[in-house]
Amino acid sequence: MFLSGRYNHQVDDKGRIRIPAKFKDALGDRPYITVGQNRCLYIFSKEEAERILGERFGGVDGFSKDPRLDAMRKIFSRGCFLDEDKQGRFTLPSNLTAYEKKKKNVVSVGMINRVELWDEDNWNEYDSAQDVDTLFGEV
Repeated sequence: MFLSGRYNHQVDDKGRIRIPAKFKDALGDRPYITVGQNRCLYIFSKEEAERILGERFGGVDGFSKDPRLDAMRKIFSRGCFLDEDKQGRFTLPSNLTAYEKKKKNVVSVGMINRVELWDEDNWNEYDSAQDVDTLFGEV
């Protein structure tokens, strides 16, 4: 899986979105959505969510003072698998749209193994603050 590109689209009045076809095919049935960094949402295929989140948090037990426990609680308590309706739309959970501060216009960004879903204003602000020449020096 190699996801890249950016697509602008809208959320309808009932909180439903259409994931761009290029991304939807790679994400497969019942993609997993959860909170991400910078107030965006992360959408993984079921298999990729199990792999990445399992590797990151699989060894955390609830009886230790592991600092990953706090992140784990945020990610898993807000995450869920999305179901597609007959019109090809996915309903975003209200707890995630509140986190993202999503309005009507959103941007989907391919990030190799996941899709990031941004409120359009948040994305534009983030994107305009990044200087590509400086970023390449950090890679």
